[in-house]
Amino acid sequence: MSHRILGKKRFWFPAALGLAVFMITLNRADLKKLGESLQDINLYWAASALLASVLSYLLIAAVLHRLLRGMRHPLPFADSFRIALVSTALNYVMAVGGLSGMAVKLYLLSRERVPPSSTLTISIVHGFLTNTVAVLFVYLGFFYLYSEYKLSGREMEVGILILAVAFVLTWVTIHSIISETFRKRMWHGLMLVYTWLGRKFRHPSWLQPERADSFFQNFNRSMNLLVRDSRILLVPALFAVLDWATMFLCLKASFLAVHYPVDNRSLLVGFSVGIFAGLFSITPASIGIMEGSMAGSFYLMGLDYDRALVATLIYRVVYYFLPLFVSFFFYKDFFVSSAEQLKSDAPPSPRQPSPP
Repeated sequence: MSHRILGKKRFWFPAALGLAVFMITLNRADLKKLGESLQDINLYWAASALLASVLSYLLIAAVLHRLLRGMRHPLPFADSFRIALVSTALNYVMAVGGLSGMAVKLYLLSRERVPPSSTLTISIVHGFLTNTVAVLFVYLGFFYLYSEYKLSGREMEVGILILAVAFVLTWVTIHSIISETFRKRMWHGLMLVYTWLGRKFRHPSWLQPERADSFFQNFNRSMNLLVRDSRILLVPALFAVLDWATMFLCLKASFLAVHYPVDNRSLLVGFSVGIFAGLFSITPASIGIMEGSMAGSFYLMGLDYDRALVATLIYRVVYYFLPLFVSFFFYKDFFVSSAEQLKSDAPPSPRQPSPP
């Protein structure tokens, strides 16, 4: 999968764009001051940022682990951690509102013999719990920005657009989870579109209404089971809140690592900007976009651009790039072994008769 992604022009063009934005972000800074700040990093707080990052990913895995237990598909915590880490990391590479991470999660859960309808339910709820808190941070960040700083008309328009997108996505997700009627209507609409596409492109193999209806009935049943028993969601929701709290602490420790204590309100604004940039980034791993938007937002709030940029880079390294690097080892274990399994499961080729 990674080879397919890395071999696409649609990956390399956004990557080049991200690197260009990143270089522009660096050029706006005083490189001498950046070097001095890097040499003067407080190792205690840098290690604290790394610890907060580790705790955050453990909590993401804990959310998935508890959901699997609640759905009666328990996995060892180590397996839940690997699935959560790989799906989250690959979602950073090609972030499409969390859809790429959900697709990887579906595949990895299916390899653990979890039924397809249950994997979709667990993936949707897991993404909802881990991303809804992020949307709340976006709302809080905009609220503090609006209350503390005078925004121009254009900035207000952009902020309202961001909040509207976040609201619509949250509303659709919540209704898809709690309302069976809404789920059925969405499914009916999706099937109409799917059927139209199958006829439009003349792919009769796409049109398998019986299998699709059977899948939806199983998915709907497992979703109703999850919603009716609120105890299944209680502990995962708590872990999701703690996950985002440790993520915020990672950013705070990154600023303390460069000897730059910043008030929580200003941090929350920059944090929410980074979250939104990560959810809808057009560049792999949000390279350039997240660094520029976060450092720029801190600068607009009156903070020192150079030290804010160094703190943002520390945060990006310990929370995004190091986990992405670690996930490559698990990636090889998951996807290479699956390819080998497919080869081993393939029927042996018939032997050619030996010549007389």
